[in-house]
Amino acid sequence: MTPERVRELMGWPAEVPDALLEAHLDVAGRTLAFRVPAAARSGPDWGDALAWEAARTALPLLHTFALSGAAKVGRLEGTVEWRFLTPSETEALQAQCAAQVEACIARIMGAPADAEKGGFWAAI
Repeated sequence: MTPERVRELMGWPAEVPDALLEAHLDVAGRTLAFRVPAAARSGPDWGDALAWEAARTALPLLHTFALSGAAKVGRLEGTVEWRFLTPSETEALQAQCAAQVEACIARIMGAPADAEKGGFWAAI
């Protein structure tokens, strides 16, 4: 999974640093590895689960103070208007990212996306 995929899913500009997103992707990999068996950690759903989790954890940082020069982002992107999210908007977007992570994991594990939350069964 790459920072470009995280940016693509979130609609973030190229100015969001690769190093920041790579760090969040690394943490996402370690976090989700506890929930998905090693044999199932491949394919597009695994990659998207990592990207959504990285986005979820990067959101508060990006929408607080990390985008230095954020005022000029709108000019760099043309007619698109970029702005910082409010805390409640950030939390709502984090919840949407978490829902996407859960949907990806449900597909990986073969469970319906609307399965009851709270865990999964795995044979060891």
